[in-house]
Amino acid sequence: MALRQWMVTHEWMVKPTRQTEWIDRRGLVFLAAEVFTALGAGLYLVSLLFNNWWGMLVSWIIVMFLKIPLHLIYFGKPWRFWRTIIPFTKTWNTSWLARGVNFNIYFGTVVFFQLVVAYIATNFFPGTVWGTLSFILGIIGGIFALLVGLYGGFMMSYCRSVPFWNTALLPLILLFASVADGFALFMAVGLAGGNVNTAAAETGTQWILIINALMIVAYLWNATYTSKTSKYSAMLLLRGSLAPSFWIGVVGFAIVIPLVISVSSLYIGEAITLLLITAVVLHTIGAVALKYVVLKAGVHNPICPTTTSSYH
Repeated sequence: MALRQWMVTHEWMVKPTRQTEWIDRRGLVFLAAEVFTALGAGLYLVSLLFNNWWGMLVSWIIVMFLKIPLHLIYFGKPWRFWRTIIPFTKTWNTSWLARGVNFNIYFGTVVFFQLVVAYIATNFFPGTVWGTLSFILGIIGGIFALLVGLYGGFMMSYCRSVPFWNTALLPLILLFASVADGFALFMAVGLAGGNVNTAAAETGTQWILIINALMIVAYLWNATYTSKTSKYSAMLLLRGSLAPSFWIGVVGFAIVIPLVISVSSLYIGEAITLLLITAVVLHTIGAVALKYVVLKAGVHNPICPTTTSSYH
């Protein structure tokens, strides 16, 4: 019995082993935090592009009251999070996790003041210096939103033992997916009465979904040629245990159906509200599916691979 247990616990030395820290048990909290990261950062960038105050407010709420608390819970000892903040630590020099904590804090602070200033500029002092100050704070907030959307991808891409993640494409994949998520939520803000230019948002949605599809194809194609382990991960998505989540959740719900609805809704006026609600709901499910399959397909390289049969 002891020998069998030793052999099982040491299989990671000769077989590709799935990472569990960021997806199983407490890792589900990390998954939820990453989903809200994409939704919040993406919605802010899209809302900033369209200068939509309500969209920026919703994005700030998502990051501050959903994303950040979940990350603190994942830490295990949330009251020690201050140890990751500049100037109390120097780990930001080497740790993308520490950088991410700081990016979120700066985003929350800058965007809070930007929302206040923008409200004052619009409702009390239009056409004054308040508008200029709001514009400057918006640019700074946009930079931090971009960093919030990127750092999770960089954090994963620096895991050299997981070749499926260890690529410069991953941060870009997650960033563009975040923007697509932002467009979906932006449409939801419009349906709630948030004064959204639906036609322009639909056009942006179509382009970003097409770009996402092409980038995912490039990402998986690259993975099949990088190493045996990364190819093993890609095959889990294409025809393995993660195939249903990938083809239905990511390809179907996050790309194909929203793209079809986005195009068809331009011609079916009486059904546009129902179609948009469907697209928003399905795309949000697809956003969860994308993070899930990427984290679930993270497989560590074996230290001493024996034969190719280890990958079957």
